Amino acid sequence: MTSSQDAQQYIHRAAVDAEDNRIGKVSRVYSDDQTGQPMWLLVETGLFGTRQSFAPIHGARLDGERVVLAVSKDQIQGAPNIDQDAHISESEEDALRQYYSGYLGTAQETSGNGDSGGLSPRPGRRR
Repeated sequence: MTSSQDAQQYIHRAAVDAEDNRIGKVSRVYSDDQTGQPMWLLVETGLFGTRQSFAPIHGARLDGERVVLAVSKDQIQGAPNIDQDAHISESEEDALRQYYSGYLGTAQETSGNGDSGGLSPRPGRRR
């Protein structure tokens, strides 16, 4: 399980999938409001980082200066479009969890307690 402190190291690093396809750059980590456990990464995707996509932190790992995600570039691009404002509501998180559960199995479904009340971004360190 990734700690809040470890997850902050993901910010401003290139995100790739397991097949080394470049996805974008991690811009934020969203943590559960009640537990503080990191749950989602916001990745700048698209040309010039014009699109923001949420990816599960579950299964992600650092590899040098990159973050290797447990889901593919195509899966991230197909994820539900959720506004990356200061807070993700419980229903938005449920939509993300339901979408990614097909790719990650029950591990993602059980990583949250289902009644978190939402998620908030944690400020990142500039590198």
